[in-house]
Amino acid sequence: MARKSSNVDRPNRERAVKNLSAEGKRKKANRKMFVAIAVVMSVFLIIMGIQIFQKFSTLNKLKSQEAQLKNEYKKELQLSKELKEKKKFVQTDEYVEDMARKLGLLYPDEVILQPEK
Repeated sequence: MARKSSNVDRPNRERAVKNLSAEGKRKKANRKMFVAIAVVMSVFLIIMGIQIFQKFSTLNKLKSQEAQLKNEYKKELQLSKELKEKKKFVQTDEYVEDMARKLGLLYPDEVILQPEK
C-alpha cells in the first residue's frame, strides 16, 4: 500500500529539497570558480609563453649581433696591425727616398741621365 504523506513529513521534505537546491547552487558556483581560474591560468600561460618567445628571439638577435661585432673587431685589429707596420715603413729612409724620386727630387750631387730619342 501506498503511504500517504502527512503534514509532519512535509517540512522534512521541503528542507531536503532546499538542501538539494543549495548543494546544486554550490556545485554550480564551484564549477564557475574552477572555469574562471582555468581561464585566468590559461591567459597567464599564454602571455608568459609569448614573453618567453620574445625574449628568446631578442637573445638570438643579440647573439648574432655579438658574432658580427666580434668579426668586425678582428678586422679592425688586423687593419690596426697593418697600419702600424705601414707607419714603421713610412718612417724609414727607403720610403722617403722612394717618395722623393716619385716627386722628381734628387740628392744635391745626383744627376739624371735620360736616353736620347
